[in-house]
Amino acid sequence: MEHEERYYTMMMSALDEELPAAERDELMAHLHDCPECGREWRALLAIDLLFRQTPLLMPAVDFATRTLALLPNRRLRVRALGAVYGLLLLCGLVPLALGIFLAGRYAPVLSEPALLGHVWSALVDVGRLAATVVGALFAGAGRFVIEQPAVVGWLIVLAGVVFLWGGVFQRLLAQPAAVESRN
Repeated sequence: MEHEERYYTMMMSALDEELPAAERDELMAHLHDCPECGREWRALLAIDLLFRQTPLLMPAVDFATRTLALLPNRRLRVRALGAVYGLLLLCGLVPLALGIFLAGRYAPVLSEPALLGHVWSALVDVGRLAATVVGALFAGAGRFVIEQPAVVGWLIVLAGVVFLWGGVFQRLLAQPAAVESRN
């Protein structure tokens, strides 16, 4: 790693034409002997050539004036954000106030023992129904796995491919960070 870092720094200095002659000779000898560093040097030269050949683009004369004119007014932005936050506050307060009002108005009706018993029995029935549906789903999935093992195998293979390419993608994302740390 230290070997790569030293010669990489020398390559950067050589590109900037700041490398002394003795170190330049040492670098050229190393580039001749080390194919990996030689490839890196040729890539750096190609990039440097592209940068030198690319014409400089200048912004239009009134670019700054037009850009500043398009930026939103700070006072207007603060007022708009205040209006949005006020609207969000009202959206939260109105249902809360309505809920308190309805609870106060219908509390005597909701506290009837017969109504509470019916609500409780309805909740128990819904729970039993949900348990039946979940049980049927698991039974059907188990039967499917037993009858169609090839489909399950393909699903496992597809999951493996997804994880493999996810790892490749993560390595590709991490690679530029490693190159930036050389500077």
